[in-house]
Amino acid sequence: MSDYPTLTKMGIKSVEAVEKYTLRQEGNADVLKIYYKRPKGSFLSRSKKFTFVRGRQAIPMQARGAEGYDQVKKISPMLLQALEELKALEAKRQNVEPVDPKERFLANLDHLEKVMHSKIEEMRRQINEIE
Repeated sequence: MSDYPTLTKMGIKSVEAVEKYTLRQEGNADVLKIYYKRPKGSFLSRSKKFTFVRGRQAIPMQARGAEGYDQVKKISPMLLQALEELKALEAKRQNVEPVDPKERFLANLDHLEKVMHSKIEEMRRQINEIE
């Protein structure tokens, strides 16, 4: 059995390839985006997006001296379990792979430099095609 049953249930087969994740809210839903570490030239996707709609629950407003019900949005239990597993995975990885902040910044800078260079070259090609 997997150490990460919720992630497996969500269709994440290569848990060891998970690099990072982000969580944001879009309207009435939470969006979890998982990024993978893939080798150069791989045809597999570099990220996968999951949307969890928030459940609604009506709570009586009697505590505040008002009548009626107040709508409360609840986070998906599956999302909470997935976040717990992702945090455990991240903690496990940090114990195994200590990353020097200086190296991380230099790697990010190198990546940014490559992206900028390729974008500039693409723009030059487009300008030359205008003629």
